[in-house]
Amino acid sequence: MSAWASPRAPTTASCAAFLPLRRLSPTTPWSCTGCAGVSCAGVASVTRAQLSSADGIESARNKSWRGEGFGGKETRLTTSETETLELLSQDPRRSGLFCDFDGTIAPIVRDPETSRPVPGALGALHELARNMAVVAVVSGRSAAFLADRLELARYRSPLRAIGLHGLEEWAPEGTLRLRPGLAAWRPTIELVRAELLAALPKGVRVEDKGYGITVHWRSASATGGDLDALAATASDIVGEIGASYGLLARLGKASVELAPPLGIDKGVVVTELCEALDSAAYLGDDLGDLLAFRALDRFRSVPGFACVKITVTSSEVPGELLEEADLVLSGPSAAGRFLEVLSGRLRRSPG
Repeated sequence: MSAWASPRAPTTASCAAFLPLRRLSPTTPWSCTGCAGVSCAGVASVTRAQLSSADGIESARNKSWRGEGFGGKETRLTTSETETLELLSQDPRRSGLFCDFDGTIAPIVRDPETSRPVPGALGALHELARNMAVVAVVSGRSAAFLADRLELARYRSPLRAIGLHGLEEWAPEGTLRLRPGLAAWRPTIELVRAELLAALPKGVRVEDKGYGITVHWRSASATGGDLDALAATASDIVGEIGASYGLLARLGKASVELAPPLGIDKGVVVTELCEALDSAAYLGDDLGDLLAFRALDRFRSVPGFACVKITVTSSEVPGELLEEADLVLSGPSAAGRFLEVLSGRLRRSPG
């Protein structure tokens, strides 16, 4: 990964790689303090009713909330869906496709170790990787986890598995590539893990990802106000311990991540990957994906570059991700169908 090309577009992110966190209320998990004038207090769930009542969110950009084209067996595409497919099909050897894993091509599950891509998504991603300039899964998961779930050894395609928001990548030869300076943080991660295990309440899970840590409470047995209190307590502990070791926190869905402060995020990754492209699309579902969206926004100022920001919905999708999307797909199943349809188009394309 250290050999990634220098970007042709500005690399200055509209939001820092990781932002200081603050609590919005005693029962609200951590959230960004702000980025480029846009509030990141998008931790609240957005329901279908809320979306349909929002001022023009769906109609202004002709977004596909119900996923007419990709949510069912029939391929009846909306205008936005058709335009997206046409954009990426025009010159696939100059086009890139990037996506998150959990909540995008894999459903959110109580036990993160059981997560798997939806049917059809995996084969489509590998086929797209063989026909497009670059296809990458960019996730907060470890690169080793992604390599396993994406079955890289079996498919042997150019699909890239980029983990920890860009801090590491699983190389085609089966080795782990790290960003410069990352390896030195392993002893710190081990110390933090030990402190978290001793300090966190029962029901909270600590996931050691090698060069990062994620604390989850989705699988906790608590509900309602008790779950809110558990999340608040866990968030406080993670924030305090992480800060004492110089680690930076990132809010996830029913989780908080800790990572070394190396200035790398999904926006940096997308900027690097788009260097030699003329068009690109990114599919995401969480706050961390906003940085990837804004990287694509910056490329829109590059003459001849075209891009599409795709939000994959759930009951927990941040409002900002819906507002900034060019296209909205109704859940991972619809995202998987989108990948299959695009793969089929490229398969039938001449040359």
